[in-house]
Amino acid sequence: MEKKGYILNVKFLRQLLIVMDDIMHFAVALILLLCAGLILLQTVPNLLHPDVRTLLHVLNDVLLVLIVMELLWPIVRFLKREPFTLNPFLYIGIISCVRRILLIEAEHSMDAQILGHAAEWAIIWPVLAELAANVVIILILAISLRILSTRNQAEDS
Repeated sequence: MEKKGYILNVKFLRQLLIVMDDIMHFAVALILLLCAGLILLQTVPNLLHPDVRTLLHVLNDVLLVLIVMELLWPIVRFLKREPFTLNPFLYIGIISCVRRILLIEAEHSMDAQILGHAAEWAIIWPVLAELAANVVIILILAISLRILSTRNQAEDS
């Protein structure tokens, strides 16, 4: 039986696609690093004039950098040809919720300070509902992390 010849070498094209994929992932990783660096650079002036509002911006920006850096790990694992894991995305969710809780509480405290009176139920109820939703999300993500780590330990044994 005679094999049919391909006009193009499929092995070569497959290798070319893999190399291009690696280059694109590397470019995305560099852009994420650049974004994280620029966010930190933009945050430095806020440290020079510390007050409550600027420190909240610093905290917000630093947590955003942590989120961006967690996005980098799946790319690094891909480039090292390691198996995909959900852990970085669960960490991102937890960091995002903690970031939101801190900002909600800080904004609410500042608003209460400016208004100079105790908050009414109509004002505080949506704030409490959002805080509770974020806490529930953190608990779900933490339980998911625990389940994944237990499963990974069982697979390693």
